[in-house]
This record gives sequence, C-alpha cells and structure tokens, in this order.
Amino acid sequence: MDAKNIELTKLLDEIKRGEIQLPDFQRSWIWSDGQIKSLLESVIRGFPINSIMLLVCDADSVKFSFRKIELLESVESKPQHLILDGQQRLTSLFGALYFNEPVKITDSKGKVKKYFYYVDMAKAITSVQNSESVEDMIISVDENRKLKAKGKNFDFSTPEKEYAEGMFPLNKIFNGILDGILDWILKHQSYYENNDYKQALVNKFYDEVVKKISSYKIACIMLEKNIPLEAVCNIFENVNIGGAKLSTFDLLTAIFAKQKDENGNPIELRRDWEKIKGGFAEKGLDTLNEVDCSDFITALTLLVSYKKFCRDKKTPVSCKGEDILKLTYNEYLQYREDIIEGFVEAGKFLEEEGISTIKYLPYKSQLIPMAVIFAELKLSSKDNEASRKKIECWYWCGVFSEAYREGHLSRFAKDVVQVMKWIDKREEPEIIRKAQIVAGRLMSVNSTRSAPYKGMISLIIKNGARDFLAGRNMGTSANFAENIDVHHIFPKKYCEAQGLPKARCDNIANKTLILKKTNQTIGSDPPSIYLTKIERKTRLSSAEVDEILERHFIDPVLCRADNFDAFIDDRENKIFDEIEKLTGRQIVGR
Repeated sequence: MDAKNIELTKLLDEIKRGEIQLPDFQRSWIWSDGQIKSLLESVIRGFPINSIMLLVCDADSVKFSFRKIELLESVESKPQHLILDGQQRLTSLFGALYFNEPVKITDSKGKVKKYFYYVDMAKAITSVQNSESVEDMIISVDENRKLKAKGKNFDFSTPEKEYAEGMFPLNKIFNGILDGILDWILKHQSYYENNDYKQALVNKFYDEVVKKISSYKIACIMLEKNIPLEAVCNIFENVNIGGAKLSTFDLLTAIFAKQKDENGNPIELRRDWEKIKGGFAEKGLDTLNEVDCSDFITALTLLVSYKKFCRDKKTPVSCKGEDILKLTYNEYLQYREDIIEGFVEAGKFLEEEGISTIKYLPYKSQLIPMAVIFAELKLSSKDNEASRKKIECWYWCGVFSEAYREGHLSRFAKDVVQVMKWIDKREEPEIIRKAQIVAGRLMSVNSTRSAPYKGMISLIIKNGARDFLAGRNMGTSANFAENIDVHHIFPKKYCEAQGLPKARCDNIANKTLILKKTNQTIGSDPPSIYLTKIERKTRLSSAEVDEILERHFIDPVLCRADNFDAFIDDRENKIFDEIEKLTGRQIVGR
C-alpha cells in the first residue's frame, strides 16, 4: 500500500484515456446536482475532498471484470488502476471540469437531466481571497446553457453571453489550449479589448482561481496489484460504509464476467439471479421474497462445501466470503437447480409451520442452512417424513433458543453437518442438545421483531387459527397481506380499568392474530360481552365460537368467565406445551 498526492489534471486525463476505470462490482454513479456543486466549490477554494483509493492492476490478469466511468462512451487504453473508493467524486469532477458534453444526472424520480457547470468569476475571486462561501458562485444550466428557475434567467448559449455575464464554463479548465481555457480567455480579452475592468477581471480569475484548480491535488491510496480478492472485498466494504454495501455476490459477478459460457458469451451472474428470483415469485411463497442474491450464493457455496466434505471428510464445511470467491462456474452450474429446489422446499416447509408471510418469519438467516439441508435430502434420497420431523425440531429449537441471533456463517456450516448426521441416526445436533428455552424470556418478549415473539404467533397460525368474527384462516389472511395484526384478547382498556398489571396485560399470552375489523368490534369490552356480540353478528353457536377460540390456544370457559389470571396461566401453559412438543426440550422455569 502506498499513499501519494496526485494532480487532479493527471487523474482526469487517465480517466479519459481509460487508464483509470471501475471494477465491475462498483455501483452506479448517483450524485445529485447539489452534491456536484458543493464538490466544485471545495476544489475552487482549495479544500481537501478526502482521499481516493486505487487498485493497481494488470488488465489482462485482473481476476474480475472492469468498466469505464459512466460518462464515457469509449476509452483508448486498458486500465492500469481501478477505483475502489472515490467513484462519485472522480466521475463528478470529470463531468464538470473535463467533459465536453453536458453531465447526465438521474434525479430521485428517475428523470434524466443534463447540466453544464459555470462559475461566477468575480464571486470565485472573492471566495478564494477571503476564504469564504459565496452564494450562487457555481451555477448549473441545462443542455442549451440556459436556466429559468426561482426568479433566475440565465442564458450562456454563446461565448459572448458568457463574457457579458462574467461566467466561466468549468469544462474548459482541463480541455487544452484549443477550445479550452486559454482559447476562452484570449477570445474574452479580444472581445473586451477596450474594457479595462473586464480585462483585469479575467486576468485575476486566471491567476487566482484557474491556476489553483489546475494545480489541485488529491490524496490517493494505492493498493498493490496482487492483493487477494477477499481483501479487496473487505477494503471496499470498509471504505464505502456510507454507500451501498458490496456483497461477495457482487464480486463473484465481476469474477464470472471475465469468463465465457459454453456458447462463448460473457457469464452474467446477476441476470441469472433475476431469473431465479422471478421463479421464486411464481411459486407464491411469501417467505422466498426475503431471499436475496447473497443468501442464494451463500447457500450454494455451503452445499458445494458440504459435498466436498462428504467425499473426502477433510474439507472443512464453510461459506465465508473467501469460500464464495473460490466458487467455480462449473460448481455453480452443477448445484444451481439443487439449491433453487432447496429454497422452494424451505418455503413450503415454513408455510406448513405457520410461517406464510415475511412479517412473522423469525430468522431470515435460518433459511440458508434449511435450503441446503433440503437440497441435500433430495440429492441423497433421504427426503421422508422422519427426516422432516427432525428438521422441524431443529428449526423450532433455533427459533425459541434464539440460536440465530449471531455467528451465522459458522452456525450454518455446523447445523448442516450435524442435522444431516442426525438424519443418518447419529446424535442430536448441538443446537438441540444445548437449547435453553426459558419461560420467563418467552413471556416477557413484546417486540414484534423478536424471533420468539414471531415464533409464538406462527404457532397460533400453525394450529389453524381463524378470525373470531370473519372466520377467515389467519395463515391465509396473513399471506394475502390483509389488515391483520396482533391484538389483545382481554382488551388493553379493560385491563387498565380493572387495575390489572401492565406486564400481564401485554404478555404474549394475552395476544393473538385477528382482523382489524374484528378488533374494532371487540373494542374495550371483556370477552364475556364481545363473544356474545360475535355470536349474535355471525349467528354462530357458542360451541362453534369456542372451537375457534381453542385454535388460538384459548380456554373458552376461562375466557367467557372473564377470569383473567387463570386464563393467562392456562394459555401460557398451552403455548409452552406446543413449544415442548415441537422442540423436544423442556422449558426452563415453567
């Protein structure tokens, strides 16, 4: 690694020739007009704009693909450096100070706008001399070099109009002698041959502003060309914390793009992912909408690693960043369909377990090892009822012991190996043996983001719960994003009026899934009143309503008697019984 100050003019020249380009995993240039003007002001005033980071490269041997900056149509040379940090700044400076065409900017609404940038010469001189910000020192105008907005009416469509307004086109700064800065100044002096003020203004602007911009330097950190790919990924993520996070999928996409498929075409991994994502959407499984490209490639790498382990018993099972970057295209093709099917089976499994919507998915991360396990069950012809019962036990132990809160990558590998061994009738996985499911913890969670909270709501759906009033299946309603949410069984206002403890009232044992309209019907009435009201509205018998309540783990007798404390204790125990049945673990502190 080396650090040096490099003149801006040199950097922009190298960008124009193509000697500085972008690694293909860099995201699009997205800076706004306001950000560009602020950057230009910093350069004019000689302020530092933070360092940039360049990777020294050999275009013929670099392991990932690259591309020119977005404002260029073509380049003359192969890259010698790739921009890891500073793309937004360098592209903006190139467009405003060097590019002959207007700068194309896409606004927040997706509309493309084109701008030329001008600096007011008199204001720039004042700003540089007094080291202060001067309002409207830099102005952006449209592609016709005109601006009509907020009382402003500028027209710089001819050099003479630029001279008259004292406005200098910033893209002349680094454009050489012919049609560049010197040509503009000489023509300005000739145009105002007999105007001493105008002559003095342009001369002073050249001496105090143009020379300052021309000699402006940017601090550059240079990374050596043979740096490992995983180090490039790690460095990129650390220096781009404020921007979109680089994933190993992005880097693998750039690596594959340098290769050719069997038909001689570049490998477009991201386009293939879009097809896979579209296929997931067609399955109608809401939980698969949570699967992103990083999840998919992590799962595929984990499956590849596990298959190698099965063959030699020596290769460690792993799906870290460096493992993903070692994935070959042949391995990708070999296991692509298997891992797709693994995710689909995982989505179906979750729906059977009462998790039909993303909203109540306890851990997105647990989908990754689950997909690998289901893929391997198919590959090894071990997909049967006994295997699925073990997966169910593993899954719910992970949810209620909160095993997937952290350490995901090592947990993925360990669980895939141990669950498959268990399916082969060996010992239980560690996640089950060491599961600590504590009653106090379960009944104290009230955050809808908590895995145990989501898990207990899902158990209600799994038990076939229907809405009290509409009779709609809660799983189906949740899946179709109807107006459904978690509400109190003994209404909050009723509990407050009775002086019942807040902690008991807000306990998950006093909550269930119902439609918003049903909750409005309940209002602040106790169960004894609102259940009678529901029977009257629906013309259901008490026995039929009781059957609906039981699907929510609600004791109808205690509920109708408004026996709050006995109801809470009973419902806690019913929920605990269900958790113990699914996990095979005894809950601590019942």
